[in-house]
This record gives sequence, C-alpha cells and structure tokens, in this order.
Amino acid sequence: MSEEQKLIQQLEKAELEISYLKRRISRMEKRLLRQEKLDDMNRHQTRWAMQQLEQARMLAEQASKAKTDFLANMSHEIRTPLNIVLGMGELLAGTNLEESQKQYLQSLRLSGEHLLKLINDILEFSRIESGTIELITSPFDLKELLVGVEAMGTHLAQEKGIGFFLDYDTSVDSTRLGDSRKIRQILINLVGNAVKYTDSGRVRLSVKRLAEDDAEKISFIVADTGVGIPDNMQPLIFTRFTQIEQGSVQHKGGVGLGLAISKRLVLAMGGQIHIDSEVNRGSTFTLELSLPLAEKAPYTSEGGGETGAADQVLPPLKLLVVDDIYLNFEVIKNYLKGMPVDVSYAEHGRQAQKAFLDHSPDIVLMDLRMPVMDGIEATAHIRRLETRLETVPTPIIAMTAHAFVEQENTYLEKGFDEVLIKPFSQQEVVRILKRYGPTQVVEIGQAKKAAQTPEKSSETASEALAALVPKVLDSINEEIRVIKEALYENDQDKVKQTSHAVKGLAGFYGFDRLSGLLEHLDDSVRQREFRTAYALAEALGSHVNELRRGRPRQNDDLAN
Repeated sequence: MSEEQKLIQQLEKAELEISYLKRRISRMEKRLLRQEKLDDMNRHQTRWAMQQLEQARMLAEQASKAKTDFLANMSHEIRTPLNIVLGMGELLAGTNLEESQKQYLQSLRLSGEHLLKLINDILEFSRIESGTIELITSPFDLKELLVGVEAMGTHLAQEKGIGFFLDYDTSVDSTRLGDSRKIRQILINLVGNAVKYTDSGRVRLSVKRLAEDDAEKISFIVADTGVGIPDNMQPLIFTRFTQIEQGSVQHKGGVGLGLAISKRLVLAMGGQIHIDSEVNRGSTFTLELSLPLAEKAPYTSEGGGETGAADQVLPPLKLLVVDDIYLNFEVIKNYLKGMPVDVSYAEHGRQAQKAFLDHSPDIVLMDLRMPVMDGIEATAHIRRLETRLETVPTPIIAMTAHAFVEQENTYLEKGFDEVLIKPFSQQEVVRILKRYGPTQVVEIGQAKKAAQTPEKSSETASEALAALVPKVLDSINEEIRVIKEALYENDQDKVKQTSHAVKGLAGFYGFDRLSGLLEHLDDSVRQREFRTAYALAEALGSHVNELRRGRPRQNDDLAN
C-alpha cells in the first residue's frame, strides 16, 4: 500500500473519530442543557417551597400570637370581675349574717372558686397544648410545700366527712431544687380528685425516697378509698376532657383537665406518673420526680396552710393603690380595715406618679391595664425618679389578671417586685404587705387600736359596702363626662376603654339599663353614628342622676 493510500486511510479513520466525538459532544450538550433546565426548575421549586414555608411560618406565628392574646384578654376579662365577686364575698363573710344568708354566701363563694378553677385549667391546658411550658427551677422547702397541700386536703376532706393524712418520711431532706409551683399544682390536682371521688374512708398522701441509695428521686403517693377507676378507663384517665362515669360519680363536676395537665407537667419535669386502681376499692396515683438537693430554700408562700388575716402581724405603713376601677380599691381598703395601713388611691399611672411624690408610700399596688398611662409605664417613671433622687427603691407589686408564669417574669423584669394575681384574697394582700412592709412590727391588737378612730371602729363591713353605691355612682358620672369629651374629640379608643370600665361596675351592681345604654353607645361608635352616641351619653348621665336621687323601680332599671 502506497503512502498516499495510508494517508487517506488515516484521514478517513480520523474523520470517523471526529464524527463520533461530535455526536458524543452533542449528546453531552443536550444532557447538560436538560440538566440546567432541571436545575432551574429545582431552584424555582425550592424558592417557591421556601416562600410557602416562610408564609406558613408567619401565619403560624400570627395564629400563635392571636391565641396568646386571646387567652390573655380572656383571662383579664373574666378574672377582673371575679376578683370583685370573691372579694366582696370574703368581706360579707365577716359581717353579721342570718343562717340562710350564710348559706347563700357560701354557695356564691364556692361557685366563684369553682369557676376560677375551671378558668385556670382551661387557660393552663391551652398554653400546654401550644408547647409553652416554662419550668422555673429554684430552691424550695419541700416540707413547707407539703404542709400547704395538707391544709388544703384536710379542709376538703372535712367538708365530706372523710379523713386526710400526710405521711412524710423524715429521712427525706427538705430543701430541694425544682419548680415548686408546678409540683404543688400537681399534688393539689391529685389530692382534690381523690377527695372528690371518695365518699367514705380516707385519702392519704405519702412522700418518700424512690430508692434508699438515691437522695434525689422522690415518690409522691396519693391513695384513696373511693369508687376506683374501671380497667378500660385507666389508659384514658390522663387525656383531656375525660372523666369517669360510674354510679354516683357522674355529677362530680369539672371538665376533665386536671389529670391531663398534671401528666404534661410531670413529663415536662422529666418525671413519671401512673395509676393503680380497683373499682369500689380505691385508686393510688404514684408521682416520681427527680428533685436535687439544695443548700437553702428562700422565703416562700406556697406552704404554711390557710392563715386568717386576723392572725397576721403587720407594721404601720403607707400603701398606694393604683387601679382604674375604683371598686377594686374599695375591696382592698375594706380588706385592711382595722389594720395600721394608710391607704391612698390613684386612678391611672399619671396620677400614680404625683401620688407617689405626695404620699411617699412604703408599698405600691399597681394595676397593669389602665387608661391614660398603664402600670408598666408608670413603674418605669417611678424607677427613673428613684434613680435620679438616689432613694431606696419602693416595693411595687403588679396587680393583674394575666396569670401566666412567662408574663410574671416579664413584669419582674420591668421593675416590679412581685405579681399579685387577680382574684386575690384578704390573706394574700396581708401577706404582700407583711413581706414588703417596714421592719417595725406591731401586734395586730395594738395595730387595730392605732388604726381605728371611734367612728371607724363602729362602722361595720356591711355599712362600708352599702356606702360604696353612691361612690360608684359618682365615679360612673365622672366617667360619663370623660366619654362625652372623647366623643367630642372623636377619640374612639378612649370611648371604648372608658365604657368598658363603666360596664364592669354597672353590671356588678345590677344596673342593667346602664349596661344596656353603654352597649348601644359602643355599637353606635363602631358604626360611626356619633350623633346617636352623644345622645346615648346624655341619656346615661340622666339615668345616673336618677339613680343618685333614689334608685328607680326595678322594672325601669331593667328596661332597655
């Protein structure tokens, strides 16, 4: 083969290889183009998915915030009137009543306390379901906590004519680390349930080490001789809205949240809870928690049982109460009747600043939600003033119906010393004053003598309550003037806030027509019918004047 033929053959072979490479490159380019398109589509889908996730996250956060706001507002709206109802009931209990009146009052107080417990359970479970369980671990005295649970259990058991016993192993060291509030809540739920479902016999709370060689793990055992729980119900007993229905226990009341809440709190604390029960023989709930030893427990009000306000020891002190609802101030003032406490009043935060300078109080009870200036802003002003004057900070106690622990911590960070949850009792008010008041102590008998003039000492609590009515009407009349000014200035928010406060007072005292007029006024403002709203405000003023001259006939007052 000639050189020329070999060269032609090599060229043909090269052309074939080049053609093959071209086809391969073309296929690779096509695959690369398809991959780029797929990558573009994937990137687009990824961006779209991320946008959807971000929108879903924002919607979830908005829903969570709306739920939290709703729960907080519901707590405030329900607890505020409950504070007045239970407070007035407590004051009336100290007056001379007929036997039938005492029974009516007892029913009123028990119903109010039952309603409060239901509200607490519903709010607590809603927060737990949303995943907002905050544990506050601090040193506490376990024995003191148990004494408080024992006092509650003994009281409930005595009302049913059964026995209650506390067995505390003395080898268990008392000072522990844990969330004492939640532990107390769980034990009270368990003990309360045991008493509720036990009609004869006894309930026993036993506390001991889970193991002899482990000082941290504690076992709490609540055993009763009640109706027991059927086997088929035991797996469901810790689920929400579940109650046993057997024989006579169908009418025991409640909404079936106590044990569900207890179970979730126990799990949040890393513990265990289980039940052993037999129908008509009783039930035993066993709670196991790890509670490390602590060096020293601080002062706590969780234990100690129920101590009457009359047995407390108080020093003479000056108290400033700041609350936009005057009736709340009157309840506190009557709680402290006969005690060495000089009580002054401010209607909102701005007045509180002036009253703070004028009266130099030893303690301030500050409501949080008020018109003009709320309690948080007023407290911030007072704290800045104390810093400028270089004075010792005055104890400021927040009064609120928002009972969530997270909110309490926020208030403490805002400058408050403690949080007093509405509704509060006379005992709780006295405890606060005793804890934060001056160190000079006067025995209660001497304190009453020092605090009372002959005129005041002869005034009964019932007379004091009756005297509230004209004061409330004067307060309502002033608020109506504020409503008129707000209407003139087209300040709808102020109209809404003021009418809300007035409706609370009017409803409590049974001024139903007044409440109805305020409701119509609110509707008129929302519908921007300001002429009608102003006419209703005039009608409000006229009706209050009628009430001040002498309350109209019942039918007139109930008319709309």
